[in-house]
Amino acid sequence: MKNSIYLLMMFLGLALTSCEPMEDLHDDLDRDLDSRAIEGITDYTLTADDYTEDVEDGGLGLNFPNFSSLDEASELIPQLLSNKFPVWGEGSLARVTFDLYAPIDAEAYTVVDADYEAMGLDVNYFTSSSQITSFLQAEFPQAKTNDYVELTYRTIAVEMAYDISNDDFDLIGEALDETYPDPASSAAQYSNFDRREGRDAYWSNDMILDAINVVLSDNFPDVEGQTYEVSYRIYDGSPGTETMDVKFNGTEYVMIGGTAYELDNDDYDFVGAELGDDYPGPAGNAAQYNSFDVRSTSGNFWSEAMLLEAINVVLKEQFPSATEGAQFDVTYDAYSGSVNAVIKSVILTDGEYVIDETASVSTIMETSVFAFGDGRWMMPMELPSNIYSQEFGQRFNNFSSESDAGFYIGRYLEPLFPYAQQGDFVSVGYKYYNGSATVDRYASFIYNEEEREWDFIPSVIEQTLQFGHEGTGWVVDNTIVYQLAPGDYDFIGEQLSDTYEDPSWSVGNYNNFDRRPGNANQWTDAMLLEAFNILLSERVAPNAEEGQKYLLSFAIYNGTNTIEQMHLIKEDGVWVPVQ
Repeated sequence: MKNSIYLLMMFLGLALTSCEPMEDLHDDLDRDLDSRAIEGITDYTLTADDYTEDVEDGGLGLNFPNFSSLDEASELIPQLLSNKFPVWGEGSLARVTFDLYAPIDAEAYTVVDADYEAMGLDVNYFTSSSQITSFLQAEFPQAKTNDYVELTYRTIAVEMAYDISNDDFDLIGEALDETYPDPASSAAQYSNFDRREGRDAYWSNDMILDAINVVLSDNFPDVEGQTYEVSYRIYDGSPGTETMDVKFNGTEYVMIGGTAYELDNDDYDFVGAELGDDYPGPAGNAAQYNSFDVRSTSGNFWSEAMLLEAINVVLKEQFPSATEGAQFDVTYDAYSGSVNAVIKSVILTDGEYVIDETASVSTIMETSVFAFGDGRWMMPMELPSNIYSQEFGQRFNNFSSESDAGFYIGRYLEPLFPYAQQGDFVSVGYKYYNGSATVDRYASFIYNEEEREWDFIPSVIEQTLQFGHEGTGWVVDNTIVYQLAPGDYDFIGEQLSDTYEDPSWSVGNYNNFDRRPGNANQWTDAMLLEAFNILLSERVAPNAEEGQKYLLSFAIYNGTNTIEQMHLIKEDGVWVPVQ
């Protein structure tokens, strides 16, 4: 009884007077636990809860069950690993598999003059789609299926025809009311330009060009180099039509070339009559077929000089009052096995029409998206604008859900490609409403022959990163875990047989390293590092890049058979221990 009272009093005394020794004891225990941190290796796949649970509950507190970037994954996963494996320490490795939101992001590339030259082109623009795809193959040789490029390049501008409508004349009346009050009012009222000189409502060519600028800028995006053949109604005492060729120069639309003139049947008859004595065969053929035969092997061949002579005959007949410097863009039909329209730009010089050498090809900068699949570059298919509501059951002419896009477009592709084969790739452009605006998106599909359907490649993909514990926490790590195979022990034994005769014989014979101190077959740490440098550099990883890490697991004998590990990194071409 006395002893019990004594002990109780002793503990009470400690509790009342010895707080500091107890704190020291706790600190010692913490240090002891830290010094005995576990070194582990694991594969871990994040669950939906890992992403969305609150941080206080061990989750990451994200709004969606995926990461928005690899940087975000690299930043947040270490804390998750610390929660999942709290006693793991330096040397531990974790291969973590997670979901990553990775919508198609087309790499932007602008073709420069040096690129055209490198392709052997004489001009700084592309003239065909095959030139564009050849460029992409050369510029992106490592492209993989589902890679996208947004390419900006220069190409020939295809002249677009545009007729000024009644609504356009109304727009002209409003836009130019203060600049040209009477002409603007007349244009809006009568839907034409009054070409009667001396009238208050008269429209000159420069005034019409101002009106065309108003109309085209309202109807089309301003693209430098784009050309238009604009037709409009006039009144010059009787109703008629005129055309004007214009091009956007980066600031405004300007007139280009000369007056457009297209040869008609009467013109070919006139050429036949006027040049019949000089070129009886070609002239008669032109009058009969309303075209010029440009086949060099033909008896009715029209050379470039003869064609220019025919153009002179026609223009002098049609425009007898033309003055020096008058320009014309003449369209005629040429036969070379088939009939094709040809345009020649000419200018009146010293009384003769000659080829206008200043007339150059009109080019524009164009931006298009290309996708890589089936080993080639292709432009994505574009869906008809009304298909969303008419065939896909959408309320508006767009998708607001990626899963809907994948499902409906996949079904849409099936009848379009009845002979699709396993692995065929198709890219499709579609309209997507992101909550605030309708934007262009792209979807990729690969044909699954077994299921006979097009598999959609979703934007959420599975990724894996490896993390290593450096003693203070987890970081992204590129360590490759490698376990020595029987052939590796033989290889080391052969390579070092002259340097370490007994240890080399032992490692090849027993497929392990003898680690018993003082034994004739002992492998020291320095000898192991030398052996593993040879193994990695010559057998396992001869092409490893600087900074690559390997965690080697190898069999040893230290009185019993067990496993050791050595963590190495390649620095300055040599494998050294990870510090």
